Amino acid sequence: MSTTTEDEREGSSGAGLIRVALPAFTGPLDLLLHLIQREEIEITDIPIAKITREYLDTLELMRELDLEVAGEFLVMAATLMRIKARMLLPPAITDEEEEDPREGLIRQLLEYRRFKEAARDLEHLEGERRLLFDRGAPAQLEDPQDGELQPVSLFRLLDALKNVLARHVPAIVHTITAEPISLEEAIAVLRDQLSNGRRALFEEVLQGFVTRLEKITAFLGLLELLKQERITVAQEELFGPIWIVWRPEHERRPMDAEEE
Repeated sequence: MSTTTEDEREGSSGAGLIRVALPAFTGPLDLLLHLIQREEIEITDIPIAKITREYLDTLELMRELDLEVAGEFLVMAATLMRIKARMLLPPAITDEEEEDPREGLIRQLLEYRRFKEAARDLEHLEGERRLLFDRGAPAQLEDPQDGELQPVSLFRLLDALKNVLARHVPAIVHTITAEPISLEEAIAVLRDQLSNGRRALFEEVLQGFVTRLEKITAFLGLLELLKQERITVAQEELFGPIWIVWRPEHERRPMDAEEE
């Protein structure tokens, strides 16, 4: 899924259009599964009011970031609101037992989860196949540290950003009117922080940006660096701390190395 951001909020006339395409950022069912897993909820007993609130909060953050929200996300939001409204109504007095309003969504989620697990199993088998090599072919040894980290989805990144933005910001004693940081300036700061070859925590990376607008601009800068494959984001365990890792030149595509 493609996400689109436009640097209009900073008032910079030279700002261009940024397109960020991340394979882990897919559809509304992926977002729902992410929320269910994060809240440790059983799919067969979804607290629809809580999930609807979390889902709408995530969409609102995506809009604030100027990420393009596809129509399918809005359709799912309407579906959740409709299910929530139906569950608030008193049950009709009939001889037949009414179906749980959540049943259709639950069946859809269970089926989608089965497809994702099957795809994950195939990917695991492919990874094991890479460890094998034909007679006479050199073994492709991987860095032992590569197996310590797991990929991070954009939904998990949005969770981390939400936590950073929710933290209390110290009161400013003197009001100073300053020029808003541009996306290019934020990327330059991120490059200086990360290009030393060491990995850094997501929260620490954004700590150097003070205002809410600066943190959001820095987050968009991270998405741009992700698109350019200059960094990777990973975690040691599911919903654990997120690490930002600068990729060495030899791991990038030729075009990326030439842009340095």
